[in-house]
Amino acid sequence: MKTKLLGLFLFIPLALCAADGGTNDLVREHPHLVLVGDSTVTDGSGWGLGFRQFVNDGARVTNTAKGGRSSKSFRDEGHWATALAAHGDYYLIQFGHNDQPGKGPERETDPATSFPENLARYVDEVRAIGGQPILVTSLTRRNFDPENPGKILSTLIPYADAAKKVAREKNVPVIDLHASSIAFCEKIGPAETEKFNFLDAAKKTDRTHLQADGSQAFARLVVEELRRVAPELAPMLSTEPHAAKLIDVEYGKAAGEKLLLDVSVPAGEGPFPIAILVHGGGWNSGDKAGSDKPGNGADITPWFAPLTAAKFTWFSINYRMAPAHRWPACFDDVQTAIRWVKANAAKFKGDPTRIAIFGHSAGGHLATLAGVLPTDDTRVQAVVGFAPVTDFEFELPARGGLGKALQDLHNQPKEPNPTSLAILRDTAAINQVKPGLPPFLLLHGDADKTVPYQTTLNFQAKLRANGVTCDLITLPGAGHGLLNWEKFLPDYNAQLIAWLQRTLAAPAGPAKKTNQQ
Repeated sequence: MKTKLLGLFLFIPLALCAADGGTNDLVREHPHLVLVGDSTVTDGSGWGLGFRQFVNDGARVTNTAKGGRSSKSFRDEGHWATALAAHGDYYLIQFGHNDQPGKGPERETDPATSFPENLARYVDEVRAIGGQPILVTSLTRRNFDPENPGKILSTLIPYADAAKKVAREKNVPVIDLHASSIAFCEKIGPAETEKFNFLDAAKKTDRTHLQADGSQAFARLVVEELRRVAPELAPMLSTEPHAAKLIDVEYGKAAGEKLLLDVSVPAGEGPFPIAILVHGGGWNSGDKAGSDKPGNGADITPWFAPLTAAKFTWFSINYRMAPAHRWPACFDDVQTAIRWVKANAAKFKGDPTRIAIFGHSAGGHLATLAGVLPTDDTRVQAVVGFAPVTDFEFELPARGGLGKALQDLHNQPKEPNPTSLAILRDTAAINQVKPGLPPFLLLHGDADKTVPYQTTLNFQAKLRANGVTCDLITLPGAGHGLLNWEKFLPDYNAQLIAWLQRTLAAPAGPAKKTNQQ
């Protein structure tokens, strides 16, 4: 109960908690760190993702940084108001790249006047809500001097100096990332810094933004300085990175809705194998966080820890659900997610050539159907079905026709008719099996009263008859929900991970990284 109460207090503004002049121990015990800045601070192409990997569970990180913004446009476009509304305890603020000349009047600032004025306003407004501002000087661009190849050429010095001057005048902590990132790059040299670079759409080397490995490397510099300038945060900061989870990442839009996923990124260099997770819930409920009703039969949280421990980059997706969205909305979203993951894998240390798609129950239907209906841009390397729905017609007699979930999904009546039967045949994975499909692993309890175990046996036989690898883990006595499966087969997760590692084994040579911005 104490933990729950403390979590609730995190949402109370710091200024209100400290209104009685107290020390605000609750907030300090569970600090909320807010990152503010441009693309070099974001989770996708800056040090933000790496920073999360050094912050322990006792603290919370909100990254409000936006690509292409300056100290001027970040405020003008309303992003600063959003950052303040987060009511953080600490605000790490870094600008400079887009404040430089040539960025246009809506972004440019003068390092002698308007830039420090903007930073000073940020400082004052963070203090006004009871937060602690911390200025961060601009991450260096990794441009080495052709005439002195071991030295970085920086155009950001005036902005870094201005930030340090504001810090002195306003008596706020400053992290001199500009200086430390230059020293780091010069120490490891041009060849080593190349692994941090992107290739842009024109195949030009991007020495400003960061691959995931670079995010971690430069975040380490930020964290080392943060321990010094805010020593009270030291217990919340790891000396070595760990897996970090990003919540509500947008992977697309459909019918006016944002399509969201969560992603867990391992520590280390990668690239790591990928798992795309599709929750169940009868096509009308469930959630990427585990379940919309934690602890119920659709809860997929048992997948999270084993995949994290095995160093998988995993993406848990939401999709549009019935009856508000009829078929094929949910399946379209799964395919959109596969395409997005492939295109963005490198941002999260994932290997787009080693992808497994998971699905439980109705999510197993979507995952197995994606596996048997691959296109060039949605083909995956492994499919894992947990009590998957693969054959609708098999269940019709026992259910007395179409169940409520299928009626809502397809907008069809309970009594089968030629139209509904054709739909059920076309959308069942068992009827789409053909040679040349990726390997399948099926897991099913033989006491499942929701999805018949026999349908998985039939699906395995159909796959094998077409020359497709299909292994089966049977859980003796287990029902439909995943939460208690370990009681029936304690090592099933170990078997699952071993199968994935064999099936998605890395190539003999070094994996080629996909360049993404």
